[in-house]
Amino acid sequence: MGNLSRLRASDAFSQALRAAPVLANDELAWGGIAVCDWDLPWVNGFDLEENNDFIVAYHSAGSRTVRAACNGPWTESVSVPGLISVIPPGRRVNYQIDGQVSFCSIHVPSTLLEGLLTSAFPVQPYFRFAFEDVFARSCIEILLNQARRAHADNFPYVHAVTRALVLHLMEAFRQGRPRGTIDAGEKWDDTGVKLDAMLDMIDSRLGEPLTLDGMAKHVAVSRAHFVRRFRAVTGVSPHRYLTMRRIEKAKQLLRDTSMPLSQIGLNVGFGSQSHFTQVFHGETGSTPSQYRALREAAPDAPKRL
Repeated sequence: MGNLSRLRASDAFSQALRAAPVLANDELAWGGIAVCDWDLPWVNGFDLEENNDFIVAYHSAGSRTVRAACNGPWTESVSVPGLISVIPPGRRVNYQIDGQVSFCSIHVPSTLLEGLLTSAFPVQPYFRFAFEDVFARSCIEILLNQARRAHADNFPYVHAVTRALVLHLMEAFRQGRPRGTIDAGEKWDDTGVKLDAMLDMIDSRLGEPLTLDGMAKHVAVSRAHFVRRFRAVTGVSPHRYLTMRRIEKAKQLLRDTSMPLSQIGLNVGFGSQSHFTQVFHGETGSTPSQYRALREAAPDAPKRL
């Protein structure tokens, strides 16, 4: 792995952000594995210094125009809530945010990573920005939930989940750069102005039926052009993005309100309670009622309105 910085990712993030995470596990109890949840007010961006960890970051909320630069130019693609990025040890990364942002970061010590870089994985991980991965997101949700249960540390379990997460990502590295990697020419027109208008419209109308034709018309482009450019910039299809945003909004309502589950489903665009439960379970691994109960049991759970 070469000569790495002795700086841990938790310290690198805290120094760059000039803030502490809103949630952090006990790294010693977890064998050096760190789980941090960050919730930042408006920020122009930050520079993450080289550190000694393999980082998996999940963009959970906030700015939909996050860009990054890792030893090169700014990415043409943007990160939106619901997408994941991977930073190998020893990389310096610059971020351009221009807004509020929330994200979770999993920090795997290089010693654990080196133990997994066997002959089965002859390639080194590379910086990978803003992609969708349902399995990785599920692992991150599990680790976050375990971190919230500060009184119930279970090292064998969290080590197994972290190992599964890293091995899963390493398999993608072994297979080569994934399909959907953004080419330099695949940009959204008008320097992202139309994309911003599109994302604003989606967020303001999550409870309404939204069609591809209607979304394309909103930004005055053809349906085919809209789908191609949307995927090129965000890394996901319009339908997939809409589903992710609906589930994120549902999570927020489950955490912060006492609204009945059936009403939450309707508010985020699901026509029936059964459909809402099915999609929510597929995205998070738990039902809406289980998710609410788990958050209520967390030591730092806020009171619901």
